[in-house]
Amino acid sequence: MEKTEIFRSCIQSELPPGLKTRFDKKQVMAITFSPDGTRLAAGGDGRIWIYDTATGAQFAMLSGYTEHMRALAFAPDNSLLASGSEDNTLRLWDTATAREVLTLAGDSNLVNTLASSSPDGVPLPGWDPRTERLLASSTEAPGRIRSLAFSPDGTTLASGSADGKIRLWEAETGGLLSTFSAHDGLVLALAFSPEGKTLASGGSDTLVRLWNLESKHLLTILRGHTDSVSALGFSIDGELLVSGGRDNYIQLWETSGGNPISVFPVQEGPIRELTFSADGEKLICATQNGSLFIRER
Repeated sequence: MEKTEIFRSCIQSELPPGLKTRFDKKQVMAITFSPDGTRLAAGGDGRIWIYDTATGAQFAMLSGYTEHMRALAFAPDNSLLASGSEDNTLRLWDTATAREVLTLAGDSNLVNTLASSSPDGVPLPGWDPRTERLLASSTEAPGRIRSLAFSPDGTTLASGSADGKIRLWEAETGGLLSTFSAHDGLVLALAFSPEGKTLASGGSDTLVRLWNLESKHLLTILRGHTDSVSALGFSIDGELLVSGGRDNYIQLWETSGGNPISVFPVQEGPIRELTFSADGEKLICATQNGSLFIRER
């Protein structure tokens, strides 16, 4: 099958009823699917809800935020969920127990206390008995996070912020690995290639950028959207990249040369999330108003 012919048929699907109700009430600000497609997480004002996609049942609710949540990402094995919000923190949750296991909060009083108690001035990881969670060793606040993505091996977590920067974190410890400027404006979408060597980013500047993760050098810029790019996803073989955003269009690109392949209009509103199914045969799209569509080969 020629690449220009893929994903032509389109069927409308349904979000879990409870989640659709929250969309209708405008309570949802972030949504993401797990890599294997079995889980769906949505975040809003102070809470995160996790659903089973097969049954539509909600099996976990995570709480503790005081500000709006803006970004979510599952680890490759579904065991962890990363979340970012307006309170300048990046948190990791155990999806089995619904407990927070790691918090990045570079501007908190506890971080300063840990730093002052360390002989070399580098903050130490510490357990906060008040919240019963581990505080990471980084002194840099992750900023107002707008996008998150785990590397395929689960060891690295990428965050994109309102300051136009991408930050790479060690998932196990929360240590900051690197920071680099990526967009003129908000970094609204992130996606790792399947082999983990390339990172795609989308921004409020309407651009999609591909980065070499080893050198942090820009590989190419994909131009085609006319408004903010808020969703990205690589195909299972890494040969295709899909992007979508506030211009109500989905675009397919060849990753090798950055060439555009197909463009699909979405009548139901701005695109919030895009993901390929585990077998690569379907492209799943969730819109800002809670509509769900599946394009099939």
